[in-house]
Amino acid sequence: MNFLKNFFLSIFSIFLICLIQVSILNSIFLGWYTYMYIIFILIYSYYGNQLVFLFLSFMIGWIIDHCMNSGGIHAFSTTLSAFLRLKFLQFFEGKNFLQKSNFSIYELPFIRKFLYIFSLILTHHFSLFILEILKLSYFRKIFLLKIIFSSIFTTILCIIYFFFRRKIKH
Repeated sequence: MNFLKNFFLSIFSIFLICLIQVSILNSIFLGWYTYMYIIFILIYSYYGNQLVFLFLSFMIGWIIDHCMNSGGIHAFSTTLSAFLRLKFLQFFEGKNFLQKSNFSIYELPFIRKFLYIFSLILTHHFSLFILEILKLSYFRKIFLLKIIFSSIFTTILCIIYFFFRRKIKH
């Protein structure tokens, strides 16, 4: 019962996040690429079924691809980020987080949380923009700047989310 409740809650949050991404963020930030849907990968349970998590991450990318007509690049990037999420966390937190039964990203010190979020977002954006460049079949000189600036901007928005989430929770 708990599995189904968490699954349907995740499906609902995916549609809500996709709705916000497609209808609001894509309209507001026309020149800047802000992909807040990656917040789903950051806040999803670390001890859930990894196969379900990869499927849900693929679904959020697929929905974004379908709405933006981008040909699968978001689905690949979100799935890759979801796959590498625990590896990044092990790198920044060490293997000791696996022994905790109730680990939360909110417990991490600020610098580790920032590095973890930035690394995951940078990986997502790097794979996304590489595929976009390959799809467009030409290389732009501002490619690396696009990756860096969009990663920084998305990281700032995620940090703001975690800051206010922590303030509201405590």
